[in-house]
Amino acid sequence: MVYLRTIINENKAKLASANNIEFAAYLGVTNKEDISSYSFNLSPQEAVALKGYSGDTVSKDEVLEIFNKKAVKGVDATSNIYKFAGLYLAAKDDLKGKFEEKYNSGNLKQKYFLTLVEPNYSGKLLSELSNVSDPTTLILKVILEPDSVIKNLDAAIVDFCKADIGVEDLLILEGLEKALIKTKYNNQTAEELVRSILNNFGNSVNKIIKGRRQGHPDFEIKDEYDVQDVLYVILKSVFPNLRDEDAIAKVGAKSTKIDLIIREEGLLIEAKMMKQSDSNETKFIEELKIDFESYHECKWLKKLFCFVYDPLKKTRDISNFNDLNGKRNKNGHEFEVEVIVIN
Repeated sequence: MVYLRTIINENKAKLASANNIEFAAYLGVTNKEDISSYSFNLSPQEAVALKGYSGDTVSKDEVLEIFNKKAVKGVDATSNIYKFAGLYLAAKDDLKGKFEEKYNSGNLKQKYFLTLVEPNYSGKLLSELSNVSDPTTLILKVILEPDSVIKNLDAAIVDFCKADIGVEDLLILEGLEKALIKTKYNNQTAEELVRSILNNFGNSVNKIIKGRRQGHPDFEIKDEYDVQDVLYVILKSVFPNLRDEDAIAKVGAKSTKIDLIIREEGLLIEAKMMKQSDSNETKFIEELKIDFESYHECKWLKKLFCFVYDPLKKTRDISNFNDLNGKRNKNGHEFEVEVIVIN
Protein backbone atom coordinates (compact mmCIF):
# COMPACT_ATOMS: atom_id res chain seq x y z
CA MET A 1 0.00 0.00 0.00
CA VAL A 2 3.02 2.24 0.37
CA TYR A 3 3.33 2.53 -3.41
CA LEU A 4 -0.33 3.53 -3.57
CA ARG A 5 0.32 6.39 -1.14
CA THR A 6 3.28 7.50 -3.29
CA ILE A 7 1.07 7.67 -6.38
CA ILE A 8 -1.57 9.59 -4.42
CA ASN A 9 0.93 12.12 -3.04
CA GLU A 10 2.56 12.72 -6.42
CA ASN A 11 -0.73 13.34 -8.18
CA LYS A 12 -2.14 15.44 -5.38
CA ALA A 13 0.91 17.71 -5.60
CA LYS A 14 0.45 17.96 -9.36
CA LEU A 15 -3.23 18.82 -8.94
CA ALA A 16 -2.48 21.43 -6.26
CA SER A 17 -0.05 23.27 -8.53
CA ALA A 18 -2.87 24.20 -10.94
CA ASN A 19 -5.03 26.03 -8.35
CA ASN A 20 -8.08 25.57 -10.57
CA ILE A 21 -11.67 24.46 -10.03
CA GLU A 22 -10.60 20.82 -10.18
CA PHE A 23 -8.35 21.25 -7.15
CA ALA A 24 -11.07 23.25 -5.39
CA ALA A 25 -13.46 20.34 -5.99
CA TYR A 26 -10.93 17.86 -4.64
CA LEU A 27 -10.53 19.86 -1.44
CA GLY A 28 -14.26 20.41 -1.22
CA VAL A 29 -14.96 16.68 -0.88
CA THR A 30 -11.87 15.77 1.18
CA ASN A 31 -10.77 18.64 3.44
CA LYS A 32 -12.83 21.74 2.76
CA GLU A 33 -11.16 23.50 5.70
CA ASP A 34 -7.97 23.61 3.58
CA ILE A 35 -9.59 25.70 0.85
CA SER A 36 -8.81 28.93 2.68
CA SER A 37 -5.08 28.07 2.54
CA TYR A 38 -4.95 28.38 -1.27
CA SER A 39 -5.41 31.08 -3.87
CA PHE A 40 -7.35 29.92 -6.92
CA ASN A 41 -7.44 31.10 -10.52
CA LEU A 42 -11.17 30.90 -11.26
CA SER A 43 -13.84 32.40 -13.48
CA PRO A 44 -16.61 34.39 -11.75
CA GLN A 45 -18.98 31.40 -11.89
CA GLU A 46 -16.28 29.07 -10.57
CA ALA A 47 -15.68 31.53 -7.71
CA VAL A 48 -19.32 31.06 -6.70
CA ALA A 49 -18.85 27.29 -6.88
CA LEU A 50 -15.80 27.62 -4.63
CA LYS A 51 -18.01 29.19 -1.97
CA GLY A 52 -20.26 26.17 -2.21
CA TYR A 53 -17.33 23.83 -1.62
CA SER A 54 -16.03 25.85 1.33
CA GLY A 55 -19.45 26.20 2.93
CA ASP A 56 -19.53 29.98 2.66
CA THR A 57 -22.88 31.74 2.39
CA VAL A 58 -24.03 32.30 -1.17
CA SER A 59 -27.20 33.97 -2.41
CA LYS A 60 -29.57 31.35 -3.80
CA ASP A 61 -30.65 33.83 -6.46
CA GLU A 62 -27.03 34.26 -7.58
CA VAL A 63 -26.67 30.52 -8.06
CA LEU A 64 -30.00 30.10 -9.85
CA GLU A 65 -29.16 33.00 -12.15
CA ILE A 66 -26.09 31.06 -13.30
CA PHE A 67 -28.22 27.99 -14.03
CA ASN A 68 -30.86 30.03 -15.87
CA LYS A 69 -28.39 31.46 -18.37
CA LYS A 70 -28.70 30.09 -21.88
CA ALA A 71 -26.06 27.67 -23.04
CA VAL A 72 -23.30 29.16 -25.17
CA LYS A 73 -22.12 26.75 -27.86
CA GLY A 74 -23.63 23.92 -25.84
CA VAL A 75 -21.86 24.89 -22.61
CA ASP A 76 -23.91 25.71 -19.52
CA ALA A 77 -23.65 25.52 -15.72
CA THR A 78 -23.87 21.72 -15.80
CA SER A 79 -21.16 21.13 -18.41
CA ASN A 80 -18.21 21.17 -16.00
CA ILE A 81 -18.92 18.66 -13.24
CA TYR A 82 -16.56 20.38 -10.78
CA LYS A 83 -18.19 23.78 -11.22
CA PHE A 84 -21.62 22.16 -11.18
CA ALA A 85 -21.03 20.31 -7.89
CA GLY A 86 -19.84 23.44 -6.12
CA LEU A 87 -22.88 25.39 -7.33
CA TYR A 88 -25.11 22.53 -6.21
CA LEU A 89 -23.65 22.67 -2.70
CA ALA A 90 -24.42 26.39 -2.60
CA ALA A 91 -28.14 25.83 -3.31
CA LYS A 92 -28.90 22.15 -2.69
CA ASP A 93 -32.62 22.43 -2.04
CA ASP A 94 -33.24 24.11 -5.38
CA LEU A 95 -30.96 21.92 -7.49
CA LYS A 96 -31.86 18.37 -6.44
CA GLY A 97 -33.37 17.65 -9.82
CA LYS A 98 -30.31 18.96 -11.64
CA PHE A 99 -28.10 16.81 -9.44
CA GLU A 100 -30.13 13.71 -10.24
CA GLU A 101 -29.84 14.44 -13.96
CA LYS A 102 -26.09 14.99 -13.72
CA TYR A 103 -25.61 11.78 -11.77
CA ASN A 104 -27.65 9.69 -14.21
CA SER A 105 -25.73 11.01 -17.21
CA GLY A 106 -22.27 10.46 -15.74
CA ASN A 107 -19.80 7.61 -16.10
CA LEU A 108 -18.70 5.53 -13.10
CA LYS A 109 -15.85 7.83 -12.12
CA GLN A 110 -18.06 10.90 -12.29
CA LYS A 111 -20.77 9.13 -10.30
CA TYR A 112 -18.26 8.26 -7.58
CA PHE A 113 -17.21 11.91 -7.36
CA LEU A 114 -20.86 12.91 -7.03
CA THR A 115 -21.38 10.39 -4.21
CA LEU A 116 -18.67 12.26 -2.29
CA VAL A 117 -20.64 15.44 -2.85
CA GLU A 118 -23.94 13.75 -1.92
CA PRO A 119 -23.13 10.58 0.11
CA ASN A 120 -26.71 9.23 0.05
CA TYR A 121 -26.09 8.28 -3.60
CA SER A 122 -23.47 5.67 -2.57
CA GLY A 123 -26.02 2.87 -2.32
CA LYS A 124 -27.35 3.74 -5.74
CA LEU A 125 -23.88 3.58 -7.27
CA LEU A 126 -23.17 0.22 -5.63
CA SER A 127 -26.37 -1.22 -7.08
CA GLU A 128 -25.26 -0.08 -10.54
CA LEU A 129 -21.92 -1.86 -10.50
CA SER A 130 -22.16 -4.81 -12.85
CA ASN A 131 -20.08 -7.96 -13.01
CA VAL A 132 -17.81 -6.34 -15.56
CA SER A 133 -14.22 -6.82 -14.44
CA ASP A 134 -12.76 -3.52 -15.68
CA PRO A 135 -10.38 -1.89 -13.16
CA THR A 136 -12.70 0.99 -12.24
CA THR A 137 -15.65 -1.29 -11.44
CA LEU A 138 -13.50 -3.66 -9.35
CA ILE A 139 -11.96 -0.83 -7.34
CA LEU A 140 -15.28 0.88 -6.74
CA LYS A 141 -16.70 -2.41 -5.44
CA VAL A 142 -13.91 -2.55 -2.86
CA ILE A 143 -14.51 1.07 -1.83
CA LEU A 144 -18.28 0.80 -1.53
CA GLU A 145 -18.33 -2.74 -0.13
CA PRO A 146 -15.01 -3.38 1.66
CA ASP A 147 -15.94 -6.95 2.55
CA SER A 148 -16.11 -7.89 -1.14
CA VAL A 149 -13.70 -10.61 -2.26
CA ILE A 150 -12.12 -9.28 -5.44
CA LYS A 151 -9.81 -11.45 -7.51
CA ASN A 152 -6.93 -9.83 -9.39
CA LEU A 153 -7.30 -6.57 -7.45
CA ASP A 154 -3.56 -5.86 -7.60
CA ALA A 155 -3.61 -6.16 -11.39
CA ALA A 156 -6.68 -3.89 -11.53
CA ILE A 157 -4.86 -1.24 -9.48
CA VAL A 158 -1.84 -1.39 -11.76
CA ASP A 159 -4.03 -1.02 -14.86
CA PHE A 160 -6.01 1.80 -13.26
CA CYS A 161 -2.83 3.75 -12.56
CA LYS A 162 -1.41 3.40 -16.08
CA ALA A 163 -3.54 6.23 -17.47
CA ASP A 164 -3.21 9.89 -16.50
CA ILE A 165 -4.72 10.43 -13.08
CA GLY A 166 -7.30 13.19 -12.78
CA VAL A 167 -9.41 14.41 -9.88
CA GLU A 168 -11.85 11.49 -9.94
CA ASP A 169 -9.03 8.94 -10.26
CA LEU A 170 -7.21 10.50 -7.31
CA LEU A 171 -10.33 10.39 -5.17
CA ILE A 172 -10.91 6.76 -6.13
CA LEU A 173 -7.34 5.81 -5.17
CA GLU A 174 -7.72 7.54 -1.80
CA GLY A 175 -11.01 5.75 -1.22
CA LEU A 176 -9.34 2.45 -2.11
CA GLU A 177 -6.49 3.05 0.31
CA LYS A 178 -8.93 3.65 3.17
CA ALA A 179 -10.94 0.56 2.27
CA LEU A 180 -7.83 -1.64 2.12
CA ILE A 181 -6.62 -0.45 5.51
CA LYS A 182 -10.02 -1.14 7.03
CA THR A 183 -10.28 -4.59 5.45
CA LYS A 184 -6.70 -5.58 6.23
CA TYR A 185 -7.14 -4.95 9.93
CA ASN A 186 -10.29 -6.91 10.77
CA ASN A 187 -12.64 -4.30 9.37
CA GLN A 188 -11.74 -1.80 12.07
CA THR A 189 -12.01 1.92 11.51
CA ALA A 190 -8.90 4.09 11.65
CA GLU A 191 -9.97 5.32 15.08
CA GLU A 192 -10.40 1.78 16.37
CA LEU A 193 -7.00 0.78 15.01
CA VAL A 194 -5.23 3.68 16.68
CA ARG A 195 -6.97 2.94 19.97
CA SER A 196 -5.87 -0.72 19.80
CA ILE A 197 -2.27 0.25 19.07
CA LEU A 198 -2.13 2.73 21.95
CA ASN A 199 -3.70 0.31 24.42
CA ASN A 200 -1.16 -2.37 23.44
CA PHE A 201 1.87 -0.05 23.50
CA GLY A 202 3.14 -1.26 26.89
CA ASN A 203 3.07 -4.91 25.89
CA SER A 204 4.75 -4.12 22.59
CA VAL A 205 7.68 -2.09 23.91
CA ASN A 206 8.45 -4.53 26.74
CA LYS A 207 10.08 -6.76 24.13
CA ILE A 208 12.63 -4.13 23.14
CA ILE A 209 13.25 -2.41 26.49
CA LYS A 210 13.83 -5.48 28.64
CA GLY A 211 13.56 -8.63 26.60
CA ARG A 212 16.03 -8.42 23.72
CA ARG A 213 18.23 -11.24 22.49
CA GLN A 214 21.50 -11.95 24.24
CA GLY A 215 24.27 -9.63 23.12
CA HIS A 216 21.86 -6.91 21.98
CA PRO A 217 21.43 -3.88 24.24
CA ASP A 218 17.93 -2.98 25.38
CA PHE A 219 16.35 0.12 23.92
CA GLU A 220 15.74 3.02 26.28
CA ILE A 221 12.55 5.06 26.34
CA LYS A 222 13.47 8.10 28.42
CA ASP A 223 10.98 10.78 27.42
CA GLU A 224 7.97 11.62 25.29
CA TYR A 225 10.13 12.08 22.19
CA ASP A 226 11.19 8.44 22.45
CA VAL A 227 7.54 7.46 22.86
CA GLN A 228 6.60 9.52 19.83
CA ASP A 229 9.32 7.93 17.70
CA VAL A 230 8.26 4.39 18.62
CA LEU A 231 4.61 5.22 17.95
CA TYR A 232 5.60 6.75 14.62
CA VAL A 233 7.24 3.50 13.51
CA ILE A 234 4.23 1.44 14.56
CA LEU A 235 1.56 3.73 13.12
CA LYS A 236 3.43 4.51 9.89
CA SER A 237 3.39 0.83 8.96
CA VAL A 238 -0.41 0.90 9.17
CA PHE A 239 -1.13 4.44 7.99
CA PRO A 240 1.30 5.40 5.19
CA ASN A 241 0.05 9.00 5.22
CA LEU A 242 0.97 9.53 8.91
CA ARG A 243 2.84 12.78 9.60
CA ASP A 244 4.65 14.03 12.68
CA GLU A 245 5.53 17.32 14.37
CA ASP A 246 3.24 19.80 12.62
CA ALA A 247 3.31 23.30 14.12
CA ILE A 248 0.00 25.10 14.60
CA ALA A 249 -0.91 28.69 15.31
CA LYS A 250 -0.18 30.23 18.69
CA VAL A 251 -2.91 30.63 21.27
CA GLY A 252 -1.81 33.45 23.56
CA ALA A 253 1.92 33.12 24.15
CA LYS A 254 1.98 29.36 23.66
CA SER A 255 2.86 27.59 20.41
CA THR A 256 1.96 23.91 20.12
CA LYS A 257 3.40 21.18 17.95
CA ILE A 258 1.21 18.25 17.06
CA ASP A 259 2.93 14.94 17.68
CA LEU A 260 1.32 12.55 15.17
CA ILE A 261 -1.29 13.26 12.52
CA ILE A 262 -3.50 11.09 10.34
CA ARG A 263 -5.17 14.05 8.71
CA GLU A 264 -7.25 12.20 6.15
CA GLU A 265 -8.99 10.41 9.02
CA GLY A 266 -9.32 13.52 11.16
CA LEU A 267 -7.09 11.97 13.85
CA LEU A 268 -4.39 13.52 16.01
CA ILE A 269 -2.26 11.74 18.62
CA GLU A 270 -0.40 13.62 21.36
CA ALA A 271 2.16 11.57 23.27
CA LYS A 272 3.24 12.22 26.86
CA MET A 273 5.51 10.27 29.21
CA MET A 274 5.75 10.43 32.98
CA LYS A 275 9.42 10.32 33.90
CA GLN A 276 11.42 9.71 37.08
CA SER A 277 11.40 13.42 37.86
CA ASP A 278 7.61 13.62 37.73
CA SER A 279 5.70 13.20 40.97
CA ASN A 280 2.16 12.69 39.65
CA GLU A 281 -0.24 13.45 36.79
CA THR A 282 -1.24 17.01 37.79
CA LYS A 283 1.24 18.74 35.46
CA PHE A 284 0.21 16.64 32.47
CA ILE A 285 -3.47 17.35 32.95
CA GLU A 286 -2.84 21.09 33.05
CA GLU A 287 -0.59 20.92 29.96
CA LEU A 288 -3.23 19.00 28.02
CA LYS A 289 -5.94 21.50 28.93
CA ILE A 290 -3.82 24.30 27.46
CA ASP A 291 -3.00 22.27 24.34
CA PHE A 292 -6.69 21.67 23.66
CA GLU A 293 -7.16 25.38 22.97
CA SER A 294 -4.54 25.26 20.21
CA TYR A 295 -6.04 22.19 18.60
CA HIS A 296 -9.16 24.14 17.63
CA GLU A 297 -6.94 25.73 14.95
CA CYS A 298 -6.93 22.33 13.23
CA LYS A 299 -10.34 22.59 11.57
CA TRP A 300 -9.93 19.10 10.10
CA LEU A 301 -9.62 17.52 13.56
CA LYS A 302 -12.38 15.14 14.61
CA LYS A 303 -10.70 12.96 17.23
CA LEU A 304 -7.78 13.68 19.56
CA PHE A 305 -6.03 10.83 21.34
CA CYS A 306 -3.96 11.93 24.33
CA PHE A 307 -1.58 9.06 25.05
CA VAL A 308 0.20 9.01 28.41
CA TYR A 309 2.91 6.40 28.93
CA ASP A 310 3.60 5.86 32.63
CA PRO A 311 6.11 2.98 32.92
CA LEU A 312 7.11 3.99 36.48
CA LYS A 313 3.47 4.10 37.63
CA LYS A 314 3.67 7.69 38.78
CA THR A 315 -0.03 8.27 38.12
CA ARG A 316 -1.74 8.72 41.43
CA ASP A 317 -5.27 8.14 40.12
CA ILE A 318 -5.98 7.36 36.45
CA SER A 319 -9.54 8.59 36.89
CA ASN A 320 -8.12 12.13 37.25
CA PHE A 321 -7.68 12.09 33.48
CA ASN A 322 -11.36 11.30 32.90
CA ASP A 323 -12.43 14.94 33.03
CA LEU A 324 -10.41 15.49 29.85
CA ASN A 325 -12.50 12.97 27.90
CA GLY A 326 -15.41 14.06 25.75
CA LYS A 327 -16.29 16.75 23.23
CA ARG A 328 -14.57 20.12 23.01
CA ASN A 329 -16.28 23.08 21.34
CA LYS A 330 -14.92 26.49 20.38
CA ASN A 331 -16.03 28.96 17.71
CA GLY A 332 -18.14 26.38 15.93
CA HIS A 333 -15.40 23.73 15.82
CA GLU A 334 -15.88 20.48 17.72
CA PHE A 335 -13.59 17.51 18.31
CA GLU A 336 -13.63 14.57 20.70
CA VAL A 337 -10.90 13.80 23.23
CA GLU A 338 -9.93 10.37 24.49
CA VAL A 339 -7.14 9.92 27.03
CA ILE A 340 -5.34 6.58 27.20
CA VAL A 341 -2.96 5.97 30.11
CA ILE A 342 -0.87 2.79 30.15
CA ASN A 343 2.07 1.43 32.19
